[in-house]
Amino acid sequence: MRIASRPWIPPAGLIAGHLAHALVWVVLAVLAVTDWNAPTMRGIAWIHLAALAWLTLTALTVLLYVMPAFTEVDLRYERLARGGLALFGIGAYAMVFSFWGERADALAWSALTVLAGLVVYLVAVLPMLGEALRGPRVEAAIARAFLIVFSFLLAAAVLGVGMAAALAGHASPAWLTTTPAVHAHVAGIGWLTLLVMGVSVRTSGPIFGARPSARWRHYTAAGLIAAAIFVLAIAFWFSLGALLWVGAILTLAGIALYVLDVIDLTTHATVAHRPPQVFYLASVLWLAVAGVLGLGVAGGAHWQASYVFVALVGWVGQMVLAHLHHVAIRMIATTFRGEDDETPPSELLSLPLSWLALVAFQLAVFFGAAGLASDGAAIVHVAGFCGLLGWFLMTANVAGAILRAGRVPSAANLS
Repeated sequence: MRIASRPWIPPAGLIAGHLAHALVWVVLAVLAVTDWNAPTMRGIAWIHLAALAWLTLTALTVLLYVMPAFTEVDLRYERLARGGLALFGIGAYAMVFSFWGERADALAWSALTVLAGLVVYLVAVLPMLGEALRGPRVEAAIARAFLIVFSFLLAAAVLGVGMAAALAGHASPAWLTTTPAVHAHVAGIGWLTLLVMGVSVRTSGPIFGARPSARWRHYTAAGLIAAAIFVLAIAFWFSLGALLWVGAILTLAGIALYVLDVIDLTTHATVAHRPPQVFYLASVLWLAVAGVLGLGVAGGAHWQASYVFVALVGWVGQMVLAHLHHVAIRMIATTFRGEDDETPPSELLSLPLSWLALVAFQLAVFFGAAGLASDGAAIVHVAGFCGLLGWFLMTANVAGAILRAGRVPSAANLS
C-alpha cells in the first residue's frame, strides 16, 4: 500500500470554501428581507459569498484533482494553478467585505484580483486541457466541456469587473443596467450549472452504483441549457422579452430531462449508503423549483430573491454536499491510506449525523425560499439557523471521518 505524500486537493482552498459556507448561513440569519428585495449592497455581498467564496472557490480547488483524473493528463503547472487559486480566493473574500462595507473603490480592486487569479489559474490548466483535446475521444470531449464552462466563468468575471468599475465611477453607468442579469445567469447557469451537470456524468456512478438507462437525456439536457444561456444573455442584454421566454423554455426543458435522468439513477441505485443519494436527488428537485421560480420572475412575479437563493443554495449547494458525503470522503480515505484503499464512505461517516445534516439543510433551503418569496423576515432567519446547524453537524461528521481514516485500516482494505 502506498501512502499519499500530500493531499491531492489544496486544503487551504477547501477550508476557505468551507468557512464561506458557514458564513452564508450566519449572514442569512442577520440580513433583513429588504436587503434582498432591492437588493442592497449587503444582499449582493451574500450572493457573492455563496456563489464566489463558497461554491466557485470550492469548485476550482477540487478541479485541480478532477481535471487530471478525468482527462488522464498531468497538470504540469500545478504550483502556478495553486497560486492563481490563492489570488482568486483572496479576491473573492475581499469582494464580499467590499460589498458589505459599501466600499466601491475596494470593490473594483477586489474584482480585478478575482479576474487576475482566474487568469493565472487558467494559464496553468490550459496546457493540460489542450493536450487532452489531442487525446482519445472521451478525454477530448471532457476537455472541451471544461473549456466551455471556464469560458463562461471568465466572461462572468470580466462583466463583474466592468460593473465594479462602474460602481466606483471608473466606467459608464450603463454597465449597471442590463449587465447584472447577464452576469448572474452566465455565472449561475453557464458556469455553475453546466459544471455540475458535466462533472456528475462521472461522479454519479460511484454515488449510486448505477448508470442512467438513457444517457442521451443527460447530454440533451446539457445541450439545451448551454443553448439557453446564449439566448438568455442576448435577451437580457438587449431587453428582448420574447427571446427571454425562449431561453426560459429551453432551460426548463433541459432541467426536466436532467431531473428524469437523476430519478432514473435513484431507482437503479445499488450503493447502500443513502445520504449522498438523497442530497443528490434533493439538489435536482431544488433545481426544478429554481426553474419554476425563474419562470415566475419572467412572468412578472417578485420572486427574484427566492430564485437566486434556491439556485445557489438549493441546487448547486446541495449537489456539493452530496459529493462531500461520498466523493470527498473517498478522497480523505485515499489521502490517509493510499490510493489503493477501498474503504467505503459509510465506514467513515456517522449515519445519524449524515441524516440530521441532510434534514437541517433541506429545512434551511425550504424556509429560506418561502421567507424570501413572502417577505417573511423571521422565516428567513430560521433558515439561517437551520443551515448553520446543518453546517456544524456536517463538520463534526467530516472531522470524525478524518480521525477514522487516520487510524490503521483493517486488513480487508489493504492491497
